[in-house]
Order: sequence, then C-alpha cells, then structure tokens
Amino acid sequence: MPKTPHRFKRLVLGLQPSAPDRTMQLAVELADLLHLDLFGVLLEDTSLSDLASIPFAREFRPLGGGWHTIDLDRLSHDFELAARNIERMFMDAAKRLATSYQFEVVRGPMAKTFASVSRTDDIVMIVEPLSPAERATHQFSWLLEAAFRSAAAVMLVPPHIVRTKGPVVAIAVSPDDPSIHVAAAIAVAAKEELVVIEADGHDADDPRIRTLATDTGLTIKRVAAAKIALPDPVTCAQAFRQMQERLVVMTRGAFADGVASTIAAARRVPVLVVEPPGMAAGEAIPRPTAAH
Repeated sequence: MPKTPHRFKRLVLGLQPSAPDRTMQLAVELADLLHLDLFGVLLEDTSLSDLASIPFAREFRPLGGGWHTIDLDRLSHDFELAARNIERMFMDAAKRLATSYQFEVVRGPMAKTFASVSRTDDIVMIVEPLSPAERATHQFSWLLEAAFRSAAAVMLVPPHIVRTKGPVVAIAVSPDDPSIHVAAAIAVAAKEELVVIEADGHDADDPRIRTLATDTGLTIKRVAAAKIALPDPVTCAQAFRQMQERLVVMTRGAFADGVASTIAAARRVPVLVVEPPGMAAGEAIPRPTAAH
C-alpha cells in the first residue's frame, strides 16, 4: 500500500506527579504505532518553591489544623518519591519499544522548560488527570498552556478513553487543511478508515481529496457538517453523528478557543492539534482549556 509519511519523529509525554500507569501504556502504544521515539518529561515547576521561600506564604491543610508555613523540605521529598515511582513505571512500559526512549525530570518555570525540551517534529501528549479537582489546579492549566506555547503538535487525552479502534477523523476547513494529511498518515499506520468532516461545507468532490485516496490506498469518507464555531457538546454530537472514531485531528487556529478540549471530553477520544504552516512557537491563540 502506498504510504503518506507523517513529519513527526518523537512523542513527548508531559507527566505529572500523580500520572497513572495507563498514561504510560497509551504513550507507548502511540509511539509504537507511528514509530516515534518516546520522551517522558516530568516537569517540576519551581514557582511553588519560589512561593515557599516568601516568609509570609502559607498553605491550608484541611486535615492538619488550618494554615501553616509551606514546608519546602516536605514538598521536595514528596516530589522525589513521586519522580522515582513515575520513572520506574515509564521505563517498565517503554522497554518493549523498538524505537529509543528516555525519561527526564526538568526543573524550572513550566512554560520555559516545556518550550526548551520540545521541537517542531514532536507530538506533546497531555493526559488529563482522573480527578476533577486536579484538572482544576493551576499546575495542570500551566502544563496545558506551556504545551500550546511550544513548537510541537499537542495531543489532548481525556481521562477515560472509550475506543482504541475505529476511523481517524480530520476536522477540516479546506481541502488542503494540514489535519487531513496528518490524519491520513495515522490512518495508514493504524490500518483504519479516514473520515474528513468538512467543517465549512467545501466541495466534497475536490480533486485533492480524491488524489489523497489514490496515493495512500485509504478509504476516505467525507462528511459535511455545520460550522463548528463554539465549544458546544451539542455541535460536536451533530458533527460526529454515529461515528465510532479512535482519534480526531484538527489544525490549531482553525476553530474557536476550547473546541479541541470540548471534543476530547465529549467524544472521549484523543484529539491531536497540529500546527498550521508558518505558525511560530509562542503563538498561543487559541489555547484549548481543560475540560471539566
């Protein structure tokens, strides 16, 4: 079968201290599917340490008698324990990969450190925590924002994934939307059907779509949809109808802020947001927000 190559070379897994084992397994499966190197990054944001150094800074302990001075030694100890546990889980999950893999703890302000470890040929995977309370924290919001300020493509993964088989969907605003070609490459690798949701009602018989089908050997299904302009679950349901997709791909900047996160939450499958040609790292509009 003719193949359409993707441009990605590495999957960067952004980890948090409470990262569950399923996160590692999902990253390994994607890296294996797309033949990507795997880089596990545990980010230790120094902002909290900086806050702890302020004499009047306090933390509230509901079970510990109210407000207390922030115990920096305890925080550091807890983080080191979590880091060792996460590294062990990561290395155990990744050992079956044919590609290379590594784990690193990166310290510093989250936005700067994330930008320093990511590249334009990376996919940065951000898995939302299981706990709604943890998803609402500043730390997770900062992690998400840092990912979208980097030069990489970003994959948003919901806490619970309902399918790991099924079509790969591209939500496109034009026949040459970058999401189509990235989704096609993934569909080829996964041996799945490609579905193109034509979000602006462009011509379903566009020759570029027919050429892609011929070049890749893919079965490509085209679906006309109303304009997906708002992060609205109802709109998402109408656009996807009865699809049983495994992954959604869309282009950053093509839709309103929050649409990618809403789709991930509503469909409960990963959403890959790819960079449009010419967008520089640091351009952070739109930045999908965490779904609650």
